[in-house]
Amino acid sequence: MDIRDQITCLGKLERGYNSLQYVKAQMDSYLYEPSTRALFETKEYLKDKIAALVDTNETMLDYLKRTNDLVPDQYRLVKFHIKEIFDLEYDVMEYTIKSRQIS
Repeated sequence: MDIRDQITCLGKLERGYNSLQYVKAQMDSYLYEPSTRALFETKEYLKDKIAALVDTNETMLDYLKRTNDLVPDQYRLVKFHIKEIFDLEYDVMEYTIKSRQIS
């Protein structure tokens, strides 16, 4: 892996961090307060998932900023992590739609 791959990974992780902060703000918004047990459980699950992804994102960012070595396994981990963020964004979008329909 070369420096361009590392820079690409850093960029993706920084954009991922911004996405996570955005969905976290959505989940903290009073606009999406759960009105049913199922929505409450979904919201708690999503908030836990956001927290876990934020932690992972920060760990990966810190590591990539400290080292010049990007091994293929790390590159795959970053790609998988970004996919998890996209999946989370989709789940949050579904939650917000459901919470609006029930309200």
